Amino acid sequence: MFYERDTTDQILSLARVTTLGRLRAGLSYLLEAHGFRYYVFTCHTVESGGACTAVLHNLPSRKEAAPASFDNVILNDPLAQYAINETLPMDWRSIMSRPEYQGRSFRAAMNRRVRRGLRSGCTVPLLQGYGALAWLDLALDRDDESAWAHIRQYLPYATLLGRVVLDKTRRLGKKTLSAADVSSEPLDERERACLRGASEGLGNAEIGALLGISERTVSNHIHRACEKLHARNRQHAITKALLSRQLYACTLPLANEVAPIY
Repeated sequence: MFYERDTTDQILSLARVTTLGRLRAGLSYLLEAHGFRYYVFTCHTVESGGACTAVLHNLPSRKEAAPASFDNVILNDPLAQYAINETLPMDWRSIMSRPEYQGRSFRAAMNRRVRRGLRSGCTVPLLQGYGALAWLDLALDRDDESAWAHIRQYLPYATLLGRVVLDKTRRLGKKTLSAADVSSEPLDERERACLRGASEGLGNAEIGALLGISERTVSNHIHRACEKLHARNRQHAITKALLSRQLYACTLPLANEVAPIY
């Protein structure tokens, strides 16, 4: 498939594929030629009817436990959080060195990747907001300085590759990247603060104590946020607020500057 010698031309040649199957195969072939072992392209969309997840990857098949819910992926995966909050490609070691990604659940998510053989890699944010989130992960099965140097060198090409994959997935996928039903009415500060507390696992009474308001007022704020976001419940509202970039998990403190609880 890849007759071009130039790396950029090789990546752009993926734009000629005509099926998702050929896109998967082409990605595997190209990335192996470029020194990578694995790739995972992930796209989440959230609509009033629920969440839709589309994934392209070349990970080895294995028996899996029940998959984590969409909400848990968004809240507990540092790569998903990075894709929500940032726009530049970044290697995983640099991501995990940041203070906001030191939470126990974030470290556990990365340890699961290591156990599966994804020992080093990078993440390329591709799509944010309006109820949709997409990113591309590239990974190696070794963790040494030459691996990290190769990843950092490839970051400019990883961005181009991610854009090509996003474009082809949008054109070829039947359910991928559909527009989400998002309210045009933004959340106010109290609604965001209450959802932020809920995203950290706090109950209404705990959120109220932190914000200096009653438990009933917290419930009213969350209910109003659900109405604005067309969400079924608070967990759905948290997810839609994250994807519409109205809520930042594990990066912004609550209104009275209380540190995140992990």
